[in-house]
Amino acid sequence: MNMLTSSRAGAPLVEQAPGMAQASATGIRDLLRDTALFVATLSTGGAAEDFKALRDRCKSMVDEFGAALEHRGYPEDVCDDAAKAQCALLDETALQHLSENDKPNWSAQPLQVEKFKQHDAGEHVFERLEFRMRERSPQIDLLECYSAILGLGFRGRYAIHGAGDRESLIAELGTLIARLRPEGERPFIVDRPGRRFQDWFRRMSPWAIAGIGCVIALVTWLIWHVALDAQLAALIPGTVKP
Repeated sequence: MNMLTSSRAGAPLVEQAPGMAQASATGIRDLLRDTALFVATLSTGGAAEDFKALRDRCKSMVDEFGAALEHRGYPEDVCDDAAKAQCALLDETALQHLSENDKPNWSAQPLQVEKFKQHDAGEHVFERLEFRMRERSPQIDLLECYSAILGLGFRGRYAIHGAGDRESLIAELGTLIARLRPEGERPFIVDRPGRRFQDWFRRMSPWAIAGIGCVIALVTWLIWHVALDAQLAALIPGTVKP
């Protein structure tokens, strides 16, 4: 799709907020789609893989996310903050869903230690978020990334106490993002054949992508369930379904 910016005598219709850091045309949230699907699948009852398979999958997502951030040209500090937030979410999710035998192994060597040599992501992520929210020139794409991470359920230092404080922070973050990127700043969209679906998918939030994935999984399960019932009825004519 082509993205056009309206102008009048060379000036934008909506001026950038004072001190606001320039946002990219693509953002960061769409790069979290695999992470979102992974977290949502486990959170809605999906079975965790064995330790090695889960570890390899999480490491792959961290590596791919970091490479994608660099490819889009984000500064090193932005890449670092975003990658650590994703890593913290994956560590927390893994520890919630691994077997009781595997949890101690992951806890002893979480991804954050392997990737970033730190063991305080639950505190660090929120410290960095609060710092970023106070910046004179907030990095809007990074703030949206933090919003997605929190929306996927990351609790960190608020895991045991402080749920109300976490909700207040999420609300404050949402208000800040809405102020920095109001509806009027969104570009006009012109369709280009062959790209409509890809661009629509790229703009979706991680939660929406995860929700679609769960719906697809449920529909697939129902189809197989009906098919197996039909096969059973054919093999045993006298079978009566409950």
